[in-house]
Order: sequence, then C-alpha cells, then structure tokens
Amino acid sequence: MSKQASKPAAKQGKSNTATKEVTLTPLIPEALSKKIFVGLAAALFLLMVSISHQYGISGDENFHRVYGHHIVDFYKTLGADNTAIREQGPDSLMMYYGGMFDGSAALISRAVPQVNEWHIRHAMNATYGWAAMVFAALVAVEIMGWQAGVLVLLLMVLSPRFFGESMNNPKDIPLAAGYMIAYYFIIRFLKELAKPSLKNALWLGAAIGLAMGIRIGGLLLIPYLMMFYVLAMVLQNGVGVFTNANNIKEKVWPSFKYVLLASVIGYFSSLIFWPYGLTNPLTGPITALGVAAKFPVQIRILFDGAQISSTEVPWYYEPKWLLISTPIVMLIGLLLSVLLPTAMKTERKTLYIGFLYFTLLFPVSYIIYKKSVLYDGMRHIYFVYPSLVILAGLAINYLLLRLEKTGKYVVLGLTLILMLLPARWMLANHPNQYVYFNEIAGGIKNAYKDFETDYYMNSVKQAADWLRTNENLKRTDGRITIIYTNAVGPCNFYFEPDSAYAAVGYVSYRNRTTVDADYLILYSRFVDRELLINSCYPPEQAVHTVYADGVPLCCVIKKDDKSDYLAVQALQKNDFETAVQLLEPYCTKYPKADAALVSLGLAYLQSARTDPSRIQKAINVLNASLTLNKDNAYAINILAAGYEMSGNVSQAQYLRSLIGQ
Repeated sequence: MSKQASKPAAKQGKSNTATKEVTLTPLIPEALSKKIFVGLAAALFLLMVSISHQYGISGDENFHRVYGHHIVDFYKTLGADNTAIREQGPDSLMMYYGGMFDGSAALISRAVPQVNEWHIRHAMNATYGWAAMVFAALVAVEIMGWQAGVLVLLLMVLSPRFFGESMNNPKDIPLAAGYMIAYYFIIRFLKELAKPSLKNALWLGAAIGLAMGIRIGGLLLIPYLMMFYVLAMVLQNGVGVFTNANNIKEKVWPSFKYVLLASVIGYFSSLIFWPYGLTNPLTGPITALGVAAKFPVQIRILFDGAQISSTEVPWYYEPKWLLISTPIVMLIGLLLSVLLPTAMKTERKTLYIGFLYFTLLFPVSYIIYKKSVLYDGMRHIYFVYPSLVILAGLAINYLLLRLEKTGKYVVLGLTLILMLLPARWMLANHPNQYVYFNEIAGGIKNAYKDFETDYYMNSVKQAADWLRTNENLKRTDGRITIIYTNAVGPCNFYFEPDSAYAAVGYVSYRNRTTVDADYLILYSRFVDRELLINSCYPPEQAVHTVYADGVPLCCVIKKDDKSDYLAVQALQKNDFETAVQLLEPYCTKYPKADAALVSLGLAYLQSARTDPSRIQKAINVLNASLTLNKDNAYAINILAAGYEMSGNVSQAQYLRSLIGQ
C-alpha cells in the first residue's frame, strides 16, 4: 500500500485531449514516514502512561471500579457471588456493561496491591486511548500510506477532548479502541478478499470481542463487517456473485466463512469478562443493546444556553458538540474529504472512504432517530470521532501527495499552524484538556456560559491536592475537619489518607449554606447558568480556584465566616431576628452571595409582623438576589409573598406565573 502512494496514477475519464497523469509524490519518503510513525507511537505511549496518574477520578469511575471487583468475585466463586449480575447500588445498570476493562483492571490491582488502584486504572485507560489513536492512524496507512498515518496520529493526539478522556473514561475510550482495531482488520480483510487469511479473521474476531466486551455498542461491528463484505464482493464480482449457486460456492464461501468465523469469535469472546452476558449468552447482549439505545438516565444539563433534561435534548445535540469541540484543522479536513471519493479512483479505495463516512454518519443519525438520552458532551460518540479524524487526515494528505512542491509546503504550513491551536490549549491547560472548545465556539471563555465544561469532575483532584498541601487539616484541638463537596465520590478517595482527622460529606451547590463545613470543594457543574454569567462562581469566600483559560472549573472555599450557615440554623428554629443580625453584615461583605441574600429576604419577611418596614427590605434584597440568578424559583416564590404582603397582588401573581404557580 505504501508503495502505491508514490507511483504515478493515471487520471481517469474521457477527454478529447491526451490523458493527463497525476503524480502522487509523498512529501516525506514512505520509509522515513514509517520510522517517524513508529517513533511517535512509542513516545506517545510512554507519555500517556506516565502522565495518566495526574488526571482526576471521573464521576463514573468508582462505579466501574466496584463493578470490576464484583466481576472478579463472580469468577473466583464460580458464580456463587452473583452481585455482578444483579441490579443494585447507586448505578444499577452496570451489569449491562461488558467487563473487559473493569474486570481486568480489578484483577491486576489485586495482583499488585502495593500499586495505587487508580494509577493502574488510569494507566490502562491511557493504553486504550493510545491504541485507539494508533489504530486510527494505521487505518490511514492501509488506505494511503505511512505519511497519512503520521498525519492522522498527530491529529488524534491533538484532539484535546479525546486525549483528556483517554486517561479516565473507562467506557467510551476503550470502546473507541475496540472499534479502531476492528476497523483496521476489516479494511485489511477487504483488501485481501480474493484470498483472505485465517490470521486476519482471528484478529478481527478478537477486536470485535474487545469492543463488545466494553460496551454492547460494539455489536454493530458485526453488521458493519457483513454489509461492507457484501459491497466489496459486488464491486469485485458483480451482483451475480450472490445469485448463482456455483458463484456462491466458488467465490463467496471461501471468504464468507471467515466473516462468520470472525463474527462468532467476536460475539462469544465478548462474554469472557461479562457475567451477565455469560449467564445469558443469547438474550443478554440484545437486552443490553435495548438499554443502551434508550439509556434511562435523567439529569439536568447546560446546552446551547439552556438548562434542560438529558431526556429532552434537541436532535442536533451531538452534531453541535462535534462542531464546537473538534479542532478547526479537523473540520477543514473533513470538508475537504468530500473530494476523496473522486480522487481515490480505484473502487477499493472508494469503498474504504465510504466505510469511513458510514461509520461516522450512521451512528450519529441512529442516535438522532432513536431520540437517545444524551449528556456529557460528545463522549457517547467517541467511537465515531476517529473516523472523522481519519477522513480529515486523508484529505490533507491527498493534497500533500497531489500538489507540486510549493503547494505541498503551503498546505503543510497551514496545517501545522492550525495544529498549534489545540496544541497550545493542551499544554496550557493540562490536565484539563477535555474541556476544550474550538474557535467556532469562541473558546471556553465564550462557551462556558452556554455549555458544560468539567462534567467529569477532573479538576476536583487539583482542588483537593491544593487543599491537602496548603491547609492544615490536622487540627491542634483534635476536632475533625469537615469537608463538604458536590464531588463526594472522588473526594472520598483523595482524602482517604487524611481520614483520621478529616471527614468528607456531600452537599449540592445550591444547598452549600445548609452544612457546617470547614471547607467546601465545589466544581462548576450544576451551578445555575445565571450565576456563571454574573461571576458569582466561584463564591467570594473561595481561597483557591482551578481555571482553564481563565474559566473557573472548581474551587476551594474556606468557611472562616459561617454566618450564612448559622443564619439557616436560626431560620429553622424560627429565630428570625438572629438570622437578620447574622446576614446583614454577611451580605454587605459578600454582595454576590446569592443564597445568603435569599435567606436574608426570607428572614425579613418572617419578622415583618413586628417590623413592617422589613417587607420592603425583603423585596429589595430578593430583587438583588434575582439580578444574580433570575431563574431561582425559590427566590421568586418568596419575593411574590413579599409583594403580596406589601399589597401589590398583581406583581405577586405575575411572579408566580413565571414559575408555574
């Protein structure tokens, strides 16, 4: 394949003039490109594994960690411990996930207990991410040579979201790896269709099994293989190859038997680390596929400037995320790739380009058609993202092959300049690469008000590390230091070494004034959009904030002044005067403390019977709170009561209509 890239290719098509020849000459000799590729791949592996421990524990990871140990216990007890196949716990859907990653991670962590389990998991995650990148590049090598492979590998590395989640996303990144390995062997299989090898069929089956063994979505690889096998046979032999018994026997069966072999190996090997699938080998995968197609999760998300439910996302949810979080260089390359079917004259190469387009467009279209539950940006379609990158890389590489020397350097220069944009981001915002937004979105500085940033809690590790390093959690009076957070799962592990003198509890951002905390660690997800817009996050008592290009992701709050909490306690005891005395100076000191302003407004109203002037004070304070967060239904309801008490019934009715009362 690599030799073909440097050979002259005759330009097809009828013309009255002499047939013109197009010379496709690599900018870098193929032998050198191969050495560069191998060197880059090796260096990338060492880099990704060595830095993987610097990334935080993501929001879903502990579910997967626990599930992995249930899987090991299932096999260790020969099924007597059936926890892995029962719906239970905070994430009752884990049984429907293949256990290839989680089970093997748990097995390794038990084998080497002296190594931090999270470091093992993240190193494994990084290895899967690396494999996805390298095999995406190898797909490009199969189609257009080693120079194309080098380019695609660089583009995959410079995909900030994919790179960042390669460290701590145990579902979507390993699935993408399985898909890319399978794509590589599917294309190799199609290339040798006249005389397929058993070796490739076995590798293809193993790749399908790997993908299915991570998530049931890998099952799609079997119909992908079947579909493009049929297309390849028709292109090579004509439609008649499937309508004549002799043709089927002589031309179809010698290769189709390997398709069946790969499919059977893929299906049943996926069950090895999947107890639910193993105990339900025929019905289990189908049931899991149905659950995945309509995932029953309902959470509040920020998308396109509105806070909506994950069950009510618009049809363009994933296309929009692809548009705003894919680096510009890839989007330009994808636009150029529409020229590839014409440029790649041989029918086999056209088939490969069609395969890449299908694997990019079909899953996204199917998700739109099924109105699937979606959240967390584009992570649910990471398995299609490499197809986009491969198409972009092939298009840019074709220009590097097709153009004369000056044109080659112009294209190379422009490509490198555009690559610098995500490269700068990744270096400047390590280890939070995955909250990247491209220039179409205006970068994260513009996008954070309309789209979620750190939905996976990655930045919480940096906040916890800062707190453990810079604050003395071990008190001289022997009192336990209380840390409340809206990322309690990861924080339980971050502060595990301090458990003798520090305790971690959960609180939502909205309820942060209701707990007696010494410190709060609050990441920005689920913070009301208006508070973000009005710079109320991080709160004014924050002593440390984790930023990405100036946008706050997570903060540490030191509760030296607990007046807001003490006032809430007073309100609960109907001690309204104490609440007022606590909150008036507090709200003067912290004018953007939206929750405290609402509490003060409530305290004013509750004490207005003895001091009617406080009705207007309540109205003023509550209006001030609504300038910070106009969507706070609780504040609107109290304000409506204030207007009612003041005699302004029409304004009260109007306010209640805003919140559906």
